[in-house]
Amino acid sequence: MKTGIDIVEISRFREMKNLDVFLKRVFTKDEIAYFAQKKNSCESIAGHYAAKEAFAKYLGSGLRGFSWRDMEIKHDTLGKPFLLFMGHPADVDISISHSDTVAVSVVCGEVNCLGGKLAEYIKSYQAFLPKRRSDMHKGDAGRVLVVAGSKGMAGAACLTAESAMRCGSGLVTLALPESEQPVAATKLTEAMTLALPAKEGKIASSAKEVIMEKAAESDVCILGPGLGKTEATLPVIKELLMNHLPLLLDADGLNALCRHIDILKNKRCAVVLTPHPGEMARLLDCSVTAIEENREETAVRFAKEYGVTLVLKGHHTIIASPLGEIHVNESGNSGMATGGMGDVLSGVIGSFIGQGLNPYHAALLGVFLHGLAGDMAASEIGKFGMIAGDVLMRLPKAIAQLEMA
Repeated sequence: MKTGIDIVEISRFREMKNLDVFLKRVFTKDEIAYFAQKKNSCESIAGHYAAKEAFAKYLGSGLRGFSWRDMEIKHDTLGKPFLLFMGHPADVDISISHSDTVAVSVVCGEVNCLGGKLAEYIKSYQAFLPKRRSDMHKGDAGRVLVVAGSKGMAGAACLTAESAMRCGSGLVTLALPESEQPVAATKLTEAMTLALPAKEGKIASSAKEVIMEKAAESDVCILGPGLGKTEATLPVIKELLMNHLPLLLDADGLNALCRHIDILKNKRCAVVLTPHPGEMARLLDCSVTAIEENREETAVRFAKEYGVTLVLKGHHTIIASPLGEIHVNESGNSGMATGGMGDVLSGVIGSFIGQGLNPYHAALLGVFLHGLAGDMAASEIGKFGMIAGDVLMRLPKAIAQLEMA
């Protein structure tokens, strides 16, 4: 059994200056109508709010993947409260009590007895989680090569490498320009670093041989975050495409493909592309508006034509497979609209590919967990001021949530 308890001061709502705005953000129309019928409406508001807080505590990690209004407090014919979660009755018992000054709510129920859309999501994503044997060693958990970073952009490379580690990769090597390698080596404790020949803070053409040598002993390669624009990138991508090592291209890896997109048609490896709408528009030589107006159609058509897994980022990120399968992700929130989030996502997806998932399933799982970690961060610290590192640090917690489902 699990329990959630919350106490709320009623005066908080009597004194609230923007109560109408608060009500619309937190409560459904039916709940607001219920309050309007009550003589002491602030007592009822406080009771419902306490019940929602108690239910969030019952879940164990606050709001994640859903909003306040996805929890709705209703009352049966005898006035007993019950809760709808994502439109479905939650199998929990709720009590709400008041004194002159406070409202108290207690929620009790069995572990993981939730109905509704989120529960279905969690169960389906749970099936994709890599299995970890009791006798595993680090070599069994995936060797990830990250080719990233340039002068002033070592942070992006470090975010990608660390997020791969936080998702369970056994060995992660960050290959970046030799001028930036000391920065990464200082910042990263668990990941290995590999110094690449550099020119003006970016990888030089001779870096290709070093990268290919390391790629030969890796399970996946992530290329692009913070790499900067340099002519040395495209020859590396061409070489990697001729190998059997799965390749994830992001950021400047995608930019290097512009005007050379047809090289994807002759590849020998599985490829994942993770563009935001601007990068997608550059790949297709069209406007961002054209992308945003036809997100699903664009993603499916591109994935099928070039035989790749495409992750078209944005509100409700779209994942399309080479076979034309499509999935629209619903985790995540507006607090994640800040630099570095895409770098973290690349590391998450790459980690799961390295652990043996096929690229499409790795993308489905990775995008959902990335958003779930973001929802956990928003619940704990708020959306304003959230940074990519906040999401990165909550990835293990998000994975644990799936494991417990």
